Amino acid sequence: MVIGVGFDCNPMVFAAGETGIWSFIRCLGERKIASSPSKQGSQFSEAFGKLYGQSKHGLSNDTVEPSGGQGVIHENCINCIMPLKEGEGTRVMRFSTSGLDGKVAIWDLENQEDLSNYL
Repeated sequence: MVIGVGFDCNPMVFAAGETGIWSFIRCLGERKIASSPSKQGSQFSEAFGKLYGQSKHGLSNDTVEPSGGQGVIHENCINCIMPLKEGEGTRVMRFSTSGLDGKVAIWDLENQEDLSNYL
């Protein structure tokens, strides 16, 4: 299993199958296995609407509420991931991420029941 970070604002879990081909499992911090295209479209529409509303009405970033409730901890791209080792062994079960939004999050893979098959 590999954790990838970047512009998605959520760490992404990838796992190799029996043939050695890597596939996307899910994003951490989201409850759904994979997001549907309609959800992605609505997120894009919401973001576009906020951007359009800011430029049309002259609002600053401080007056726009962040979109909470979508299960996203970081509000901007993640630019750093660090393993948090506890004890011996090569398996990392906890790691931290930091993003351009200034937030730091600690992720615990032991509490992710649906990922236990890949650990």
